[in-house]
Amino acid sequence: MNCRRTIAVVVSIAMVTGSLFAESPDPPLIVPNCRIGLVRRASLAGSRQGIVQNIAVTEGDVVEKGQLIANLKDDVPRQTLALAEKEMANTVDIRLHKKISELATLEYSKAMELNRSIPGGFSDLDIKKLRLAAEKAVLQIEQADFQQQMATLRKKEAEVTLESYRITAPFPGVVLQVSKQEGEALGVGEMVVEIANFDTMRVEGFIPVASSHRVQRGDAVVVEVPGPEPQKQRRFEGQIKHIAPTINEVSQEVRVWAEVTNRRDLLKDGLPATMFIKAKRDDTNEVAAELLRKKN
Repeated sequence: MNCRRTIAVVVSIAMVTGSLFAESPDPPLIVPNCRIGLVRRASLAGSRQGIVQNIAVTEGDVVEKGQLIANLKDDVPRQTLALAEKEMANTVDIRLHKKISELATLEYSKAMELNRSIPGGFSDLDIKKLRLAAEKAVLQIEQADFQQQMATLRKKEAEVTLESYRITAPFPGVVLQVSKQEGEALGVGEMVVEIANFDTMRVEGFIPVASSHRVQRGDAVVVEVPGPEPQKQRRFEGQIKHIAPTINEVSQEVRVWAEVTNRRDLLKDGLPATMFIKAKRDDTNEVAAELLRKKN
């Protein structure tokens, strides 16, 4: 049985190196005992205390980015928003002070016109009072406009507050777990739903320190996972995304991981895999041999 498995592994390696890396004369770096994992996984929690009013999803549901997941009881912030909208829509003060300004400006201009025709028709004090009334009316318009701007800001603040009672999906994915039910109390930061995205998966493994210089971010990889039959492997293509800057002092290995597209959702979290890295050629021994030859 072990002999058959060895033959299958050798054949598999030969197929990978002979097809997917056919354009490169260098053999791939083989990383066995890898594990498939999730790249995007999130525990969605509430940003405030409250009572769960509605859970819009169940386990296994597929959700889109921005989709409503759950919301808290929000009667008070809704009423606050309604009041802010009414206040913002009220333009009576602006319209009133514009009319007052028009009248004050007209009275002042008429008085000035009369004084030009009949000197002394209005005293200097009356003229100053009329001018002050016109200027005051302009300032009252500015004040009313300022209050209108403040009402707009209060409306936006009420909208933000109301939005904080909602929990939405930060990215498209699948609901893995629902930990709260309608009517339950929710604390700040307490998880409500867990979601994950399976479109792209992480393949993590360890390579010897001596081979780590051959691997670079962006190197092409081929990932093999068990298929429906022992001799049949499923293959996925991807790229190296990270090479750890530290080593395991015991095993003298370096952690690396790649991202691969999860074709037809065949890759599962926790699945074992073998990774073939299209790494640059390791010519250290050849250089050492050449130096030794020249020395002799």
